[in-house]
Amino acid sequence: MTSAIEEKVDLLSPEDKYRKLVKFIRKLGRAAVAFSGGVDSALLVFAAKEALGDDAAAITVWSKLLSAKDKGEILSFAERYGIRLFKIEHDDLGSIDFCENGPERCYVCKSRRIDAMLSQAARLEIPWILDGSNTDDLSDHRPGMRALNESVNVLCPFLECGLSKQDIRAISSNLKLPTASKPSAACLASRIPTGTAISEEMIAKVDAGENIIRKYLPSDSQLRMRYDGVKARIETDRENIPGLIKDIGFIADKLAYLGITDVLVEKEGYSTGGATFRQK
Repeated sequence: MTSAIEEKVDLLSPEDKYRKLVKFIRKLGRAAVAFSGGVDSALLVFAAKEALGDDAAAITVWSKLLSAKDKGEILSFAERYGIRLFKIEHDDLGSIDFCENGPERCYVCKSRRIDAMLSQAARLEIPWILDGSNTDDLSDHRPGMRALNESVNVLCPFLECGLSKQDIRAISSNLKLPTASKPSAACLASRIPTGTAISEEMIAKVDAGENIIRKYLPSDSQLRMRYDGVKARIETDRENIPGLIKDIGFIADKLAYLGITDVLVEKEGYSTGGATFRQK
C-alpha cells in the first residue's frame, strides 16, 4: 500500500476531494471494497460503483464479530445502490492468537481478513482491495494499519486523496447516503478488555446485550457494552446518560436473562479505545 498525501490536498474542498477520489478509483480498472457498512466504507463503495460500474464490488467478512444490526444494514445498502456484494464466511474465533486478545489482536485479525478478501478478489479476477482508512486514522493507534501496509494489493483511497472523517461525513451528507450520520463502529471484539480471552459466548452476549440497550436510546446513538465476562459497562453519548440511568433497572433485568448480572452506566460517556475498564 502506498500513500501520497500532499499538503496542497488540504486546500481542496470536500467536493473536489470526492472528484479526486472517483478519478483515482477509475484508474484502477477493477476493484473490490472491504465493506463493513460503516460511514467510511459505505462512501468508498459508493464512489467505486460510480467510478467503475459493474467492475466494482464489495467484499464483506461475514463473521460472528459483525453485529446483527450491521449485517442488516450492509445488505440494505448494497441492495439500495445496486452494489455487487460478496460475503466471506470467516471464523475470526478460530485463531488462537486472536482469541488470546493481546495487544496485537487487531493486527492478527486484519492480516487474516486481508488474506481472505484477496483470495476472494483473485477468484473474481479483481486486482485491488480498497480499504476505508482515512487521514484521521494516521494519528490514532491502530495495529491493523500495519497489516494494510504489508500488502501491495490493498489501497487506501481516502489516504491517497487526503480525506478526513469530517470530509467523508460531509460528502456522504451531500450524496444523501443513509450512513452520513452513522456513529463510528468497531467489531464486537472491541468490547472485550485487552487481555481477557475472547469466546463465542462472550461475543454473542455483547451482540444481544447491545440490541437490548439500543431500544432505550435514540436512533443513531453511539453505544458500546464493554464486557469482561462478569461486569457489563454501558457507554453512550453523554446526553443519553440521564435517560439510560432512569431505565437501567429494566435494562438490567433483561440483561440478566443473558447471564449478565453486574451492569453499570459509564457516567463519563462513550470514549474511543475503551478496551480496558477504567479505574474507579
